[in-house]
Amino acid sequence: MLIRFVVENFLSFKDEVEFSMLAGESDEHPDHVHTVRDMRILKTGVIFGANASGKTNLIKAMSFAQNFITSGTLKTEYLELTPFLLDGESAAKPSEFLFEIQCGIGQCFQYYFSVDSQRVHKESLYEILPATDRMIFERTTSAGGKTDIEFGKIPVLVTNDDDPTDILPKSGDPRVLFLTQYKRLELELGEPRIPFLAHIYDWFDQILVPVFPDSIPAQGIGLGLMKDDDLERRLKELIEVFDLGIDGFDLRPIEFNAERDLPDDFAQHIHEVVKQIPKDTDQRAIFGRHGNEQYLTVDAASNFSAYKLVTLHELPEDGGAVPFDLQAESDGTRRLLALLPALFRLHSGQSDHVFVIDELDRSLHTHLTYNVLDQFLTSSVKGRSQLIVTTHDTGLLDFALLRRDEVWFIEKDRDNSSLLFSLEEFKLPDSMNIQKGYLGGRFGAIPILSILHEHETAE
Repeated sequence: MLIRFVVENFLSFKDEVEFSMLAGESDEHPDHVHTVRDMRILKTGVIFGANASGKTNLIKAMSFAQNFITSGTLKTEYLELTPFLLDGESAAKPSEFLFEIQCGIGQCFQYYFSVDSQRVHKESLYEILPATDRMIFERTTSAGGKTDIEFGKIPVLVTNDDDPTDILPKSGDPRVLFLTQYKRLELELGEPRIPFLAHIYDWFDQILVPVFPDSIPAQGIGLGLMKDDDLERRLKELIEVFDLGIDGFDLRPIEFNAERDLPDDFAQHIHEVVKQIPKDTDQRAIFGRHGNEQYLTVDAASNFSAYKLVTLHELPEDGGAVPFDLQAESDGTRRLLALLPALFRLHSGQSDHVFVIDELDRSLHTHLTYNVLDQFLTSSVKGRSQLIVTTHDTGLLDFALLRRDEVWFIEKDRDNSSLLFSLEEFKLPDSMNIQKGYLGGRFGAIPILSILHEHETAE
């Protein structure tokens, strides 16, 4: 679970801003709160703000940190490291990221790093304990690129060695995080030497799931259908709950030539995977091609099969169904399909993912947006999933749906840097219509339309 996220000097965030999932003192909607080691952690966070206020940049900050940790490089396919550029001093400083998370067997950790385009300046990991914080490691890198790592007392049982840090690098690549280097070392050893370090890396790699408006529709659904025979039935149940406007999915065989249709880097990746498939078995590796809805299977002899994911629309006359390419679906349906893997896990109530969805309401009716949150909050009693969204949909500003500490606002300051603040900072009567108050400008974070108003008045 995400407890707290802090970012400074990244994109539109000049000064430090903090987004917290810690519950306030309110006793409203007690089922919206998980309790972990005396900490009350919220299931949901909803962020409102005008266009270009910085809502997407907050999600991009989380996504950049995730990509940097898991890929090990400063430049990713999705985002480069960009400090706040509207201030000369900030542009020359490193960007800073801090996560407080709960993972593994209930342990809570604070992980921090600062980085610029040249090196990782600082990195640290602390375990959050009831009375104090315990240092696990601190790393610094000098201007000359010399990296030093100091370890605290690591609470882990080891076999055959007294010191669990004896295999860990005491220095390292100045452009790569220590957490990333540890994961690479773990893969070389074939087992996690310090399990909670593996849990922390896995939290970023598997638990944190950013979803952007341009996410590929239905990415992952095809892979799931190929791996899970029961998934089709469960997807149909979700389709009915959210009224997606389709009746199902299908995988249709398509022509495919590996030599002609596979990029060289992807072909090499598949080749490495195929080498690990046991010979004389019917096991097959499954791949989804990034950027489209095509799926490949390949066996130990490099025999390929290719499929395309289509939606199905039933014919009421004879019970048959017509397949549609995903590109033929409406923008709203395609948006829902992009959200469907997250909705599926959230609706199950058993997931422990942290879904961070940018522009939840993009191309969706306001009632459907409301229903997505409502369904999650009512079905997640047993699970430890969290849903964090940005939105313009003021219909979600409803105390019947959300606690006040689940509502956040973001706006631009005079220097065009983004500010982030919680509704709980305002003293409000329980009976207040917060939607009306927000639209009336009481909390800020709305478009400034005064120039347009003056122009209309002059006319």
